[in-house]
Amino acid sequence: MKLVKALLCATALVSTCSALAAGPSTNKAPPAAAAQPAAYSWTGFYLGAGVGGGWMQAKDRSYSTFSTSGGPSVAMNNKSDLGKFGAFGTIKAGADDQLGRFVVGAFTDFDFESLTKTKSVDKNGVYSFHSVLAAYAARHNVGYKVGDSWDAGVRLGYLLNDRNLLYALGGYSGAQVSSGVRLSVNYGSGTANSAVASESGWKSGYMVGAGWEDALTDHITFKLEYRYADYGKATSSYATNSGSGRQSGDVSVQSVRAMLGYKF
Repeated sequence: MKLVKALLCATALVSTCSALAAGPSTNKAPPAAAAQPAAYSWTGFYLGAGVGGGWMQAKDRSYSTFSTSGGPSVAMNNKSDLGKFGAFGTIKAGADDQLGRFVVGAFTDFDFESLTKTKSVDKNGVYSFHSVLAAYAARHNVGYKVGDSWDAGVRLGYLLNDRNLLYALGGYSGAQVSSGVRLSVNYGSGTANSAVASESGWKSGYMVGAGWEDALTDHITFKLEYRYADYGKATSSYATNSGSGRQSGDVSVQSVRAMLGYKF
């Protein structure tokens, strides 16, 4: 009996030592890998709104002429680049399709803006009226305005990663463009005359640009964008018995805008 007890104790001691030598058990299953978020997809429709700043430039070439009583014709000219900066608001709608690392899409947007610039040229002189010398003061005034505008175009982008897009864009642009020229003359005899011509309406042009867009969440995006829009020439003219006038200016707008978008 004592011999059996001794053998059992020896067996238990050997088993314990073997377990300690083998270390902790390695039969446990490895922890499950953390689930990876799905890649962002740029395919879909979106709406957006934002604000920006625009710089209107009008390369003006204008003149006015008038005749003094019994004197020579007087000419007044302006040749300069007229510029005006202002802020605007914008709304946008569009759709994109992702093709691998490329994104293609179409969009339309509307800008609420008003950019106006005028310039005056003054000229003083003396004329002969019934053998009496008299003075005159003349002012040639020219002005340009770009109001609300809308664009429709396409864009092509390249993905830096699944949530950051660099892109170029281009297409049609239309804007409310106004321009005009005015001449006013005051004579020393107490008389005055004036003439004015103006043009206003929607003008068609083109726009090009580039931008960067970041997907902040699965539905919200933020973009920064630069655009150049060209609306061609804006012209108006007048002719009277005492003179004539004309203005012609190449009108363009450069803009930078920041927008938030919602993708459906």
